[in-house]
Amino acid sequence: MLSTEPAPMAAIRRARLPRDDRFVAEAEALGFGFHSPDGREYWCRDACYVLDARVAERMAAAARELEAMIDAAADAVVRAGDYRGFGFSDRLARLVEASHRAAEPSLYGRFDFRLAPDGDIKLFEFNAETPAALFEAAVVQLAWFERQAPNLPPGADQWSAIDDALVARWPALRLPPRIHFAAERNRDDEIAQVAYLMATARAAGHGAEFVAVDDISWHAGLGRFVLPDGGPLEACFKLYPWDWMDAEEGGPLLPARGTRWIEPARRMLQANKAILAELWRMFPGHPLLLPAALERGGVAGDAIGKPALGLEGHGMLVDADAGASTERAEGLPPSPTVWQQWAPLPAHDAGGMAAYPVMGVWSVGGQPCGLGIREGDGLVTTLEDRFVPHILL
Repeated sequence: MLSTEPAPMAAIRRARLPRDDRFVAEAEALGFGFHSPDGREYWCRDACYVLDARVAERMAAAARELEAMIDAAADAVVRAGDYRGFGFSDRLARLVEASHRAAEPSLYGRFDFRLAPDGDIKLFEFNAETPAALFEAAVVQLAWFERQAPNLPPGADQWSAIDDALVARWPALRLPPRIHFAAERNRDDEIAQVAYLMATARAAGHGAEFVAVDDISWHAGLGRFVLPDGGPLEACFKLYPWDWMDAEEGGPLLPARGTRWIEPARRMLQANKAILAELWRMFPGHPLLLPAALERGGVAGDAIGKPALGLEGHGMLVDADAGASTERAEGLPPSPTVWQQWAPLPAHDAGGMAAYPVMGVWSVGGQPCGLGIREGDGLVTTLEDRFVPHILL
């Protein structure tokens, strides 16, 4: 169990860092061309979060404990065979179940934690299939740290061992020599993330090539997925959710063998918001968890409703009446709403305005290895909110 010993200083937002006007050129040289989408500042250039190193150790311990608990909860769901709260189609449920029973290895995931001022840690959710902001956490903020070193307090460090962890993890996946990496062709942030993952795979000895998601097709004669040149798609990392593929025209083809997918279908269990309710059922009162249920009445007091298959804060309802979430991705089926006790993010001062940070702890092969912090002006973090680098003291 995670120690309940009181934590030291949790996190402080430190502003007034020297604004680095050379950042833009250096960021773009790294491949970070989406630092200012639509004129807004996605990368926070004049602040950072300062954490006690012991708080980072506590978050790492929390991630390890939670990963084991989530694995146990996923196993319980498969043994029960009841996926109604997850919003899976029958076909997707079969894919998830087969992948789980085969124990297909996975690459990475990101825990989203609420870190209270007193150091208390609570799990908001586990992004186990297509987590965002990996490139920013692994590459950009490390470059920022090295750049800012003269302006940082003596002894400052950063929790950023993601790169080494990914390179070490690829061999454990037992993939073919060549891996393709798929993302939507018009998403600069996703292309940067898969480009970074390609570099880690190459460092591990694999060949790595990019393919746009919509360039993957089905070859009826071969009975398998193929590349634009007609060659077989043997192994593919996809920054594209399983449920999106399942809902598309080619969904019935997914059960076909022949392609190894990363992340495997079983990770849909861990990524789904319904796992939060299963965790609370199995580990009621656990200090790392917030009460969660599949029905609004199962959570006392204020609650937030999360679409089981939702992503990046979309469709969430704070303390609403029971019912489905109102915001849906176009063309995709609705999914059940999962209810979790409402625990607002702590507010930090950002130049006279409130900023609300969520702690994203990255885990590779089940081992926590880095931290990325996103902050917004509202209490629900979305894809549009800022990335703020951090240091440890």
